[in-house]
This record gives sequence, structure tokens and C-alpha cells, in this order.
Amino acid sequence: MEKMNNMNELEEMRQQIKALKDKVERKGTLNERLVMDSIKTKMKSIHRTVYKMIALSVIVTPVWLMIKMQYNLSWPFFIATILMMYVSVFLDWHINRMDISNMGTDLKETARKLVEMKRLRSRNEKIGLMVVVPLWLIWMGYEFYHNLSDPYLAIIMITGCVIGGAVGGAIGMSIFFKWQRKNDEMLDQIKAISDEEE
Repeated sequence: MEKMNNMNELEEMRQQIKALKDKVERKGTLNERLVMDSIKTKMKSIHRTVYKMIALSVIVTPVWLMIKMQYNLSWPFFIATILMMYVSVFLDWHINRMDISNMGTDLKETARKLVEMKRLRSRNEKIGLMVVVPLWLIWMGYEFYHNLSDPYLAIIMITGCVIGGAVGGAIGMSIFFKWQRKNDEMLDQIKAISDEEE
């Protein structure tokens, strides 16, 4: 009789352990799904911003053409300005192009992509701010000063472009930091899930 009770207790313990193990596995799967849903939402937000930038660059192109015509700026400067804008938008699209629909199968691969995305975005921003923008501003100053007969008007135009560039740069930096912050949040969520599974 006592042997039978021991066997029943042992079987009951086995069932409790199995139920607990199943519960932990279900919780892990649920947490992983919640993290992937959160990452998808954040990536959709980044993608929407990129699409807005693409639309804005299309709108800005004819505006720059009018400025070129009105102030007799050179064609090379106009073409370089438009190319610089489209290359910048293309790089933002290329760096942030993670396919949301295929996410959720491998958290480690998602984390690797997010780390690469953050690194490329940072490198792109440094090259743009330290090399491309200063060269463009110098060229722009030369264009206005060289092509406008009134030096006061040239100074006003240069000042306006520098102020516009500073505002645009501030907006660009805020977008950059927002994207980097979202990347960090996504990586922290993945790390938390990975730590739970260990």
C-alpha cells in the first residue's frame, strides 16, 4: 500500500514538473512573440519616416530647380545638390530595409541585423556631417557669391541657406537619434528574452 502511495506521489510530482515546464515554455513563446510584435511596430515607424523623406525629396527637387534658375546657379551645383539629397535618402532606405514580414523566426539573426543597421546608420551620419555637408556649404557659398551681382543679396541668400541647413541638420539629427534609440530598445528587448531562456 505504501509503495503504491509512493508511486502515486512520484507520478503526481512528474505531472507537476511537466505542467510547470510547459508553462515556462508557453511564457517564453509568448514573451518572444510580444518582443517580435514590438520590433515590427518600431520598424514600421522607421519605414514610415523613410517614405516621408522620399516624398519630401521629390517635392524639394522642383524647388531647387526654381532656386537654380532664379539665382543663375551652375548646373553642376544643382545636379550635385539633388544627387546628394537622393543618395542620402537611398542610404537611409537601404540601411533600414529590414523585411518586417519575415521577422520572428530567429531572434539572434534579428539582433545581428539591428546591430549592423545601427553601425551603418552611425557611419553614414558621420560621413554626411563631417564631409558632405561642409563641402556642399562651401560650394553653395561660392555659387551665391559668384553668381549674384549684389553682394548684400548674396550674403542674405548664403545666411538663409546656412540657417535652413542648420534647421534641416537639427531635424536630421533628431531623426537619427530617434532611430538609434529605437534600435537600442529593440536590442534590449531581445537581450531580456535571451537572458530568460538561459
